[in-house]
Order: sequence, then structure tokens, then C-alpha cells
Amino acid sequence: CPKCFKDFPTAEGVTRHRSQPQAACNVGSGWETEVVSLTNEEVDAKLDKGPVPSHPSSPEFPVPNGNQDFFQQQPGPEDFVPLVPVETEDCIGRVVDMHPNPLSVFDHGEMFLARFKQDLYSDHRHHNLYYPFASLDDWEMANFLLKSKLSMKLIDEFLSLRMVRQMSLSFWTAKDLRAQAELLPSGPWWKFEVVPTTHPTKQPVHLYYRDALECIKSLFNHPFFADKIDFMPFQLFTTAERVVRVYTEWMSSNSAWEMQSQIPAGGTLCGVIISSDKTNITRIAGGGVAHPLLISLANIKMSVRNKGSSHAFLLLALLPITQFTHPKKRMCSILDMCLFHQCLDIILDPLKKAATIGRMMSDPCGNLRYCFTPLVSCIVDTLEAAMMGCVHGLTSHVTMATYKNYGDAQCHESRTTAITLSQLASINCDPLSVEEYFTACAPFRLSGVSHPYWRDWPFVEPSRFFTPEGLYHWHGEFWSHDVQWCIRGLGDAEIDFRFSIILPITSLCRFPTGITTLKQACSRTKRDVQRFLVVVIAGTMSSDVVIATRALMEFRYMSQAPSLTSASCDQIKAALQEFHHHKNAIIESDCYKCYPN
Repeated sequence: CPKCFKDFPTAEGVTRHRSQPQAACNVGSGWETEVVSLTNEEVDAKLDKGPVPSHPSSPEFPVPNGNQDFFQQQPGPEDFVPLVPVETEDCIGRVVDMHPNPLSVFDHGEMFLARFKQDLYSDHRHHNLYYPFASLDDWEMANFLLKSKLSMKLIDEFLSLRMVRQMSLSFWTAKDLRAQAELLPSGPWWKFEVVPTTHPTKQPVHLYYRDALECIKSLFNHPFFADKIDFMPFQLFTTAERVVRVYTEWMSSNSAWEMQSQIPAGGTLCGVIISSDKTNITRIAGGGVAHPLLISLANIKMSVRNKGSSHAFLLLALLPITQFTHPKKRMCSILDMCLFHQCLDIILDPLKKAATIGRMMSDPCGNLRYCFTPLVSCIVDTLEAAMMGCVHGLTSHVTMATYKNYGDAQCHESRTTAITLSQLASINCDPLSVEEYFTACAPFRLSGVSHPYWRDWPFVEPSRFFTPEGLYHWHGEFWSHDVQWCIRGLGDAEIDFRFSIILPITSLCRFPTGITTLKQACSRTKRDVQRFLVVVIAGTMSSDVVIATRALMEFRYMSQAPSLTSASCDQIKAALQEFHHHKNAIIESDCYKCYPN
């Protein structure tokens, strides 16, 4: 809409919006006048003044009154400090309430291209745009080889071909090509540090990492995310009565709303997401293991951030994998966890300081913002979540429940930062005495880590930043529990026969030999088994078992929705309560097996 700058998917949507009788952008205010005014030279001069808003459809942008001329209200530089939040609607008519604390933006920020021109070799590009390559053809060849999956040996063989030798390239070996690529403007630089340890190791501990704050700055300033990033928390409702709340992006959550109320006026939240997973990098032999740590920005739209092609996750560090020489294997694992937190303390220290006092950062449009960087999400599997939460095995990392309470229907008290730190403070033992300290931590179900990396990070709560991980918490748990219950209840032959006679369905896996003979089941296979399982067991197992299984399926399925409402949250809770109401049928039947560990 040229009047209020709302986004609409089609031109018909704009027409309907402007034809509303009570709308401020009603056509009666003069469409023709606005179109003619767009070519006015005086207006162009006014538009050249002042910083450009982050996004013209953002609710932060002041909405003009429909009874006045639009260009008489064109905002100048003083109108952007601070930005005044307004109530507005999204593209499908839902009501949006912005946070009452206004944001502040400042001049003299840097856009991506300006930072690009600050490179050491930027002067050479005034004469040769493709420096360090000789020409466009030279750059295209280098770009192709660098993006290909060819090894350096194969690249050398390719460059030694007679036909390639006839081309006027500036490099003739893979080593030269890599050296020239290193001259291009890069992202945050890598750092190297030898981490001191309190106990001997077989090899020195080497930590490779990048500046975490610089990684966040590069994401926050990236031009690709200019219209794909949220700056202010908001509350989304389905109607103007504000009865049904909608939860979509992180900025629509209660956590973001509360954090915005706690930071200084005019500040901007930059939610930090970290993710890590220890990975085997050799399949057959060698025992090569890597432990990458990734970082992203929660302000980026979910639909964009979750795409691998968007490169919204940056490699922040390669965590060290070392071997301690302690005679007891159990104590070596505790020392590994302490080293893990020690390394994260080093890597994430800039973000802790920024969350405490704030940092000035440039947004994609070149405006400076006063930013704070709390940790809002940690995407890890269950074992690593327990290690990060500093809890013992068979203990919840988000609540105070232990394995003895896992079957309880009610929700236990949240495991907050204050509770964990108070428990650690009550232990009167030297952490360097690993065995004694671990024994003292046992009554609290703590792992033996004395200094969690999140202990001095403002706004951080383990019960909140440990977000569900669908691969492990839904598909993995389904395969480890629900499927095994049904296999024991029906028997291998019967359940395989039932899966084998299912008619083929497009886009879904078939199981002509059943599911018990699968050597390896990927996440997609587990997901497709979920879609068939209730139908397969219906009519054979007791009705209560089928109801409990179906309720658990509904709980997992509804939890995966990209957009949740307050009503759907109630449905998720109801599905979980229904499972607890009928779960005794599974426990009392032959299909349940109680694992000793």
C-alpha cells in the first residue's frame, strides 16, 4: 500500500485494503494525487534526507494519517530517534501489538558494501574490479573450482590440461588458487588458543574459534536479511478482540517481550542461537571426531534461518576433543565436561559482555542500534543438553525432575539459573579434587561442573534456552519407545506383515519387508512410520493402548507446527494429559519393558 506501506501478496489485496470504509488509506483520500506526487522534485529532496528505515513494512515505521497529505508527514531524521511502536496488522489481517518501549536508531552506521571496501586490498579494486583475479573470465574459473568438490590434486590435474593452459589465468596450481582466494574480503577471523587444564592430558588442548560478537554483527548487518529480520518484540492475535494469541517467530514469544522490558530504553534485542553436535568424520577407520559449534541470530525469520542455502548459521568454533590421563574413566568424563564449559566460556565471553552493557551494531540498512545479546536457544541432543545444564545422567535439564519422576503427569519446578548456582555455592569442596567434588554434587543430581558457561550471562535460564530438538526429542524418542512397545505387543512377524500390505502412497516410504529388519532408520523413515503406526496397531492391541499411542502421536505432531496459537497450546497439553490418563494400559501390558538405566 503506498499510503501505509503494508505488504500484501497480490494487487487485489491492496485494492480491498484501500476500499475499506473506515481505513485511513481509503481511496477517497486521492490515489491519483499520490501517484503524481511521487515524481515531485521537492519530495525527492525530502526523501534523500535522514536514515532509511529498516524495512518500509515494519511496524516501527510511522503510519501517516489518512486525512492528511502523505508527504507532509514524511519523517525526517528526528522522527527515527526513537521509533514509536504502533498497533498494526500483518498481511493476513492478524492484529499486531508492538512492545511499548520504543527503539532508537542512530546515524553513521556501516552498510555491508562499506565494510567490504575497508578491506586491505580495496585500493586495487579501483583499477581491477576482480582483484586478486585478473579478469571476469579468470574470476569465473576460480569461482567454479573453489565451489566444486574437486580435491587439490584433481584441480592441479585440471589446470595442467593443454586446453586450460591456453587460457590466460592468473593461477596454475591449486595452491596458487587458494592463496589468491585468501586475499578476498573475509568474514570474522579465526583465532587460536592453547587452553590450560588443571589435570594432565595426552596432548595440549588447542581451541580454534572466531569472535562470537563479530559473527553476530555480520549476520545482523548482512543485506540478504534486510527484509527478513525482526527488531522489536510483538504480540500477535487472530482478531482485534485479542482472545487468541499466535506464536510464530521468537520475537512473538513472552521471553522476548520480558527481555525487552528489562534492557535500557531504546535497546534492541539480538537473540543468540548456538548449536553443537559431536560428529564422526571417518566412517571405517581412523576414529576422527569433530565437535563444531554453530551460531545464528534469532531475529532472522524462521523460514529463512532454517534453510541451509541462507547460510544463517555460522561456524563459530571447533571444540577440542582431548584425552585426560586420570586413572578413573568416570573422572575423565567429568574433566571433559569441565573443559567443554571452559572453552565455551572463552568463546562466548564477548556475547556475555554485550548482553550486560550492550554494543552498537549496524543493521542491514546502515543504521546504528544499541544491541544486547542474550542466549535464547541452544540446539543440542539430550546428552549434550545434560552436559550443558550441568546435571547428572537420568536427570531433567529443564526441570527438577529425576528419572523417578519421569512418569508424573504434572509439570515439575523449572530448573532455573538461581537454583543451580545456589546448589553449587552450597558445596564446600575444592573443585580441583574431582572425585570429592563429584561426590558432593551427587545429592543435587549435578554433574560435577563447578563453573557453567552461562553462570554470568544476563537473562539466561536453562529451562528456556534448551529448546526442543525434533530429530531427537520427537522422531528419536518415538523410535526408541513407541515403536518398541508396538513390536513387543504385536510380535515381529505380525507388525512386519501389517506394514508390508500397506498400499503405496506417493512421497511416503514403503516397507515391503516390515520395519523390524531395517538395518538403519533415518529421520524420514521414522517420520513415515509415525504416520502408519496407529492404523497398523488398531484392532489388535487394546483400545487404551491405541488411545495412548495416538495421543502421544498428536502431541508430537502438533508440537512441530511452525505457528502455534494459545488454543493449539491447550490442545497439545490436552493430548499429553490424555496419554498420561491411558498410559497404565501400556505399563500393565506385555508391550512395556522397564529399562534398568
